[in-house]
Amino acid sequence: MSKVRLAIVGCGTISQLNVPGYLEHPGCEIVALCDLNETRAISKAKEWQIDPQIYTNYDSLLEDDSVDAVELLSPTHLHASQIISGLASGKHISCQKPIATSMEEVRQIREAVQKNDSIFRITENFLYYPPILKAKELIQDDAIGTPSLVRIRTIRGLGSETMIRPEKDAYVWRRDPSKNPGGMLFDDGWHKYATAISWVGSVEKVTSMVTRTKDFLADTPSAAVMKVKDRDCLITIDYSSASEMTIRGKYYNADEFFEIIGPKGTIWVTRCTGELLDMPPVVLVKGNETTSYNVPSDWIEGFKGAAKAFIDSIIKKESPDMDIDFSSQVLQVALAMYESSDTESTVHIKEV
Repeated sequence: MSKVRLAIVGCGTISQLNVPGYLEHPGCEIVALCDLNETRAISKAKEWQIDPQIYTNYDSLLEDDSVDAVELLSPTHLHASQIISGLASGKHISCQKPIATSMEEVRQIREAVQKNDSIFRITENFLYYPPILKAKELIQDDAIGTPSLVRIRTIRGLGSETMIRPEKDAYVWRRDPSKNPGGMLFDDGWHKYATAISWVGSVEKVTSMVTRTKDFLADTPSAAVMKVKDRDCLITIDYSSASEMTIRGKYYNADEFFEIIGPKGTIWVTRCTGELLDMPPVVLVKGNETTSYNVPSDWIEGFKGAAKAFIDSIIKKESPDMDIDFSSQVLQVALAMYESSDTESTVHIKEV
């Protein structure tokens, strides 16, 4: 295969971040765009300086034999049906996180994956963000010994004029409980659960406290403690709101800080979506010895890395990182965040 002929399904806000990596990849050609809003798809084609086939119907796109692979950037409640039909049509499928809205949908997706030879993965940009990759490298190199605790904090605040402005319909379905099982702990929290699992392993159980507000998406303040399977290691995750503080950055009104602690020291990842701290993106602290790593830290680099990984996996015929097993576990954790809080009990994660 000289070039992977790719279709982008969904030309909304998130396409601004997902598509550039595909445009830059020498082994990829975007041959089709699909969006219910034809005008929006045509506008994106002009912006990206490409001349693709334009579709407003997903089933029609799947009948196009010139398309090898599909990147689904559609609402979460559509993922299961679109993944299943896409795989059945013989296309390689990459789908924006979260994978689906329920474990029953994941079961159906798993059956479709097992029936077809096409590559399937979930798009997760955090796992390709250079500072997060550097932290994983340091863990694997035994820089801090075996981790005993991972802390991930997220602060949401005011956005600046330079940040991405979501399109009007971007949050309509997200605020509909019949279409979306949770707020920011589900949609954005997915990034954090996937990151922690990639660093220290599968989650065994979750205990959480989630604050419900009039805003279905808010979920602040909230916090959770997770036990890593077969290891003396915990993951703590918290979400808070600083509603009167402007978040510095050029993407979204959120900022993250990650810390991984082991017997020999600690690793800090000081930025991701936002840029609140004037610090190197990765810091290794070992007593009196501090080492800084100035790896690329623009958030879009994670999206570009994710795009490259999908195209490379197709060309090399290799299994991708965010496969059905990994993404199934992440969804279980995301759903457990709410179940634990609602039932005031610890939720055990079932074996994949």
